[in-house]
Amino acid sequence: MDCAMRLPVITDVSEMKGASLEDSGEVEDSWKTTEFRFSPHRESKDLFILGGTDDIQVLLDDSTINMATVASSRYVGPIKTRVDEWQRQLNLFSQTLEEWLTCQRNWLYLESIFSAPDIQRQLPAEAKMFLQVDKSWKEIMRKVNRLPNALRAATQPGLLEIFQNNNALLDQIQKCLEAYLESKRVIFPRFYFLSNDELLEILAQTRNPQAVQPHLRKCFDAIARLEFALLPPPPPGAMTTQPADGEQEKVYSNDILAMVSPEGEKVGLAKGLKARGNVEDWLGKVEEAMFSSLRPPQQGLHR
Repeated sequence: MDCAMRLPVITDVSEMKGASLEDSGEVEDSWKTTEFRFSPHRESKDLFILGGTDDIQVLLDDSTINMATVASSRYVGPIKTRVDEWQRQLNLFSQTLEEWLTCQRNWLYLESIFSAPDIQRQLPAEAKMFLQVDKSWKEIMRKVNRLPNALRAATQPGLLEIFQNNNALLDQIQKCLEAYLESKRVIFPRFYFLSNDELLEILAQTRNPQAVQPHLRKCFDAIARLEFALLPPPPPGAMTTQPADGEQEKVYSNDILAMVSPEGEKVGLAKGLKARGNVEDWLGKVEEAMFSSLRPPQQGLHR
């Protein structure tokens, strides 16, 4: 009678042990074939970024739950060491992936900014810090692209610490960039009407006064564009870049002649107004000239 009653219990224990082994084995098998997907960055053949990681995140969540279930089983004893190691690996993978994606997001944003020579010139210390991160990022991505197994790639010794250090530098660069943009807005408050990206687009092209034209309507209610003086055409036979339509491309000087409203009305500005130096400085002079040009004459009003 006793043996008959114990038999189902022994069977249940055996099944539970088997289930624990099966769950841990399924987790291990899943990660053997899971690879990161990579995309070329800006059509480059040797520079890559991580593709979508949604599927990997789902697998990570499922694996973490499964391993936690196995670890909490009273029958985990024979495989406890292996389960503990897997939990450690999955936790390391999760931390590294989070830092990795943060690094990629910030690197992509800042890479387009610090590729501009004008920004490098105006923020040399930050450009040097970004160059350090940029070199580290490219080395990591080239190496991982050759060994795309997700678990092996993201649990390499020291990789988490590298990403944490890079992210600390990128965060510092972001704060310096914010302070830099604020300094420009303090000098020319109308820049507060522009987003950070719009202002950076202007500051990345400080030697090209025409870069402000698309943003003037946000800075000034009634100015659609500024009229610049045209440079004289090159002499016959001179080497020039000819557009596809055959028309000679207009080349503007730094001399500002007038402001033009959205309706096409034109108001001349004081002579000698030039788009030179820092963009916030010469735009401030444009603002002063705008007020001077529109201010009614005061002579004779009180006679």
